[in-house]
Amino acid sequence: MKIIQTCRLLALTSVLCLSTVFSAPVFAAEDPAVESEIRYNLEIQSNSWENWPAGPQVYAEAAVVMEAGTGTVLYSKNIDEQLYPASITKLMTVLLALENLDMDEEVTFSHNAVFSIDYASSHIARDEGEVLTVEECLYAIMMESANECSNAIAEHISGSTEAFADLMNQRAAELGCSNTHFVNPHGLPDENHYTCPRDMALIAREVIKHEKFRQIAGTPRYTLRATNKKDEELLMNNHHYMINSYKTSRFLDDTVFAGKTGYTTAALNTLVTCATRNGMDLIVVTMKTLGTSERGVPVYTDTANLLNYASENFHKVNISENEENFTIGQGELFDTGTSIFGTTAPTIDMDPEGYVVLPVSADFADASPQLDFLDTDDSSLVATLSYTYAGQTVGSTSLRLSDSNIQEFDFGQADGDPADPENAAGSAEHPAQEPVNLIKINLRVVGLVVCSILLVLTVLLLIRKLAKDHGVELNPIRRWKNWQEKKNAFGNQRRRRYKSWKRRRNRKWF
Repeated sequence: MKIIQTCRLLALTSVLCLSTVFSAPVFAAEDPAVESEIRYNLEIQSNSWENWPAGPQVYAEAAVVMEAGTGTVLYSKNIDEQLYPASITKLMTVLLALENLDMDEEVTFSHNAVFSIDYASSHIARDEGEVLTVEECLYAIMMESANECSNAIAEHISGSTEAFADLMNQRAAELGCSNTHFVNPHGLPDENHYTCPRDMALIAREVIKHEKFRQIAGTPRYTLRATNKKDEELLMNNHHYMINSYKTSRFLDDTVFAGKTGYTTAALNTLVTCATRNGMDLIVVTMKTLGTSERGVPVYTDTANLLNYASENFHKVNISENEENFTIGQGELFDTGTSIFGTTAPTIDMDPEGYVVLPVSADFADASPQLDFLDTDDSSLVATLSYTYAGQTVGSTSLRLSDSNIQEFDFGQADGDPADPENAAGSAEHPAQEPVNLIKINLRVVGLVVCSILLVLTVLLLIRKLAKDHGVELNPIRRWKNWQEKKNAFGNQRRRRYKSWKRRRNRKWF
């Protein structure tokens, strides 16, 4: 029986390989059920990682689950395969808009923005010369996948969609995307327009840092106001079934806070979903999924299964609360010790928010740490402490110079804050307090001064010892007196010799 199943799987895989080699739509001639089964049975690379929880089979040809805070890949199925993204491309368009524009800027739709797209593609029927704000355009892009709004934003930022595509590729490279190339801001089919699940997760990881994006992408419905070209309002719906009961409420999930759908006949279904589970922001990307006649299946069932897999098998572990090999501020590594006025704060702090993401079956001690000292423009950043588990990077934290190098010592009698004018004035419930006298001592400066003095004294003592050993007199007054004594002594001897010679000469004359 196993041999028969294996042969069947090999046959199905061969069909997939042939379709890739010849780029012809081989699947079109096959039963859709066969096509789905082939993709369903493709290898899940993360299932081969040692001590890593086995993930579910999904109908997507490629899929990834990434924890946003650390960038940890929790699930990997062909995550670097280059595929057509369709409208999930628009996540990059929205990211660049959030980074380069103000929300109240006005965007005027050009002829090219409106008429360069296929009328049968997604749009909200804007007219040439129509004016929307950037914020309204972003709502239309994220909710109705409006292609003309993507064009208008691109032209507003870069002057043309071609120049904007260059900006998209530049930003993708900065985010670490290595299998991505964009040629337009909307994702309509182009053989040179592609990405992969890992890269889309990196883009989503960056865009969800913007609170405005979370607000827009998590909105179920939005009413677009009347404009200079349209007299009526337009009700727009979020097409992500986990956010809005748009056509079905079966997949609604209150943990999902953002997402973007995509579909073309070349790309099939693509989907990006962001949810918060167990304190983790999880990003799920599925690409090239063939849908069924049943609405939302298997695109959203795949995503739901992947979210459940991640939340049930992984958890966050705080680094500073569990790290024992790199202790800071406990009389060990990086501690300044005790000052003359009491114990000082450590000179280097570990980020208390840093964490790792581990399987629930693993302990923090199972992760391998690595300390990397950094040379960056940020003068306060000293090093990064990163962790790996099962060969995967699972998190990191930063080590920074402490801001508490200046110590404050209270020599006053009251507990008030003299810098607080309300406290100084007092009130009925809290009468005014006497100002507190504080002495601020910069221990670093004091230490440098003391070390300099000790160094000078050491040099002087060394010079004195060397002079004594070699008979060199360093005292200038004493050296002058010695010279005078030698001079006078020599002069007296000459005078005595001269007088003796003169007496002998006089005797000869007389």
